[in-house]
Amino acid sequence: MNAREVAGAAARRLEAAGLEDARFEAEVLVREAAGISRAAYFAGAVLEGEARRRLEAWLERREQREPLAYITGWREFYGRRFAVGPGVLIPRPETELLVEIALEELRGAPGATVVEVGTGSGAVAVSVAAEAPAARMAATDISPVALRFARLNAAAHAPRVQLLLGNLATPIRRADIVLANLPYIPSAEIDALEPEVSRWEPRVALDGGPDGLRLVRELIADCAVRLRPKLLALEVGFGQAEPVAALGRAAGARAAFVADLAGINRVVCLRWA
Repeated sequence: MNAREVAGAAARRLEAAGLEDARFEAEVLVREAAGISRAAYFAGAVLEGEARRRLEAWLERREQREPLAYITGWREFYGRRFAVGPGVLIPRPETELLVEIALEELRGAPGATVVEVGTGSGAVAVSVAAEAPAARMAATDISPVALRFARLNAAAHAPRVQLLLGNLATPIRRADIVLANLPYIPSAEIDALEPEVSRWEPRVALDGGPDGLRLVRELIADCAVRLRPKLLALEVGFGQAEPVAALGRAAGARAAFVADLAGINRVVCLRWA
């Protein structure tokens, strides 16, 4: 069977497992298992031997709702491939807003110090550093596993990113711009999420406490009292933008919102005078 025929059979299996994007995922799995380009895929490349065995193992994992990115070992973010795997949050497209906000800020101050708090795979910090080489870029995370992935990604795309183990911004002494996609899902809601998230992604990267804002409060307080950055940009969940803005205003900051492609206020920007 050629690659497209194999992908058709794979898609039927994934549809039976309840996956919405079964055809797309089947194509990705087939091409990755065979190590072929999309052009070769459509040109009739044949899967056999080790590639077929690899694909079968991957399909079994996906049928168990293991995330596609964990199986292939990568996720695209801001035009680059980032290594991911169990123990690190998979980067989401909406988080690219943090990169865009930082790059816009850096146009007026290219040598500014930028810190990403809770970097995970390093996707945001590495993307900013790769796009704005004059900036001084550092990132923190509490998870040694996540930092191992971040180091791999920094080595591949922006080796000068400084990666630090520690809670929130505690390893940082100063910053002009602080970026953060902290855990913001209320604890009681995590188990109701899709299995790819609730069963596979690290809870430490998801659980934001009773109302989802426990770590957000801590970081805002630290920025207001100690770090005093010019900008703190926080990714938030649906319905959280105004409560987070209120926390920022109470800490003496001005607040503004940046919406995602769905029109949801996805990032809260806090600025101190």
